[in-house]
Amino acid sequence: MISSITSVFAAIGFVWVLLFVVGWILNGVQMLVAKDQWLATCLIPGAYADETISAWAHRTHRKRTEAFINWLFNDDLHCAKAYLSEIKHTQNPEEYMS
Repeated sequence: MISSITSVFAAIGFVWVLLFVVGWILNGVQMLVAKDQWLATCLIPGAYADETISAWAHRTHRKRTEAFINWLFNDDLHCAKAYLSEIKHTQNPEEYMS
């Protein structure tokens, strides 16, 4: 029984890694942003579907989370920039900007 459950989780992990690699090859940073937004939507109550964890941390004034993310990206304004990007829609492709 445990062996079959382990096999299922291993298969799911393999598919997840495969999708990650293919997504990275095909879409680069956009894939990372999509995963970020997906995780925020799945794990954070009140996060918006098109919002990164960085933008959410700034919008909701989560100071510790924001400080950690800013430290992680080595940019004191990373979360603030992510939030402004959401407000101005600058993260969208050009064809959606008109």
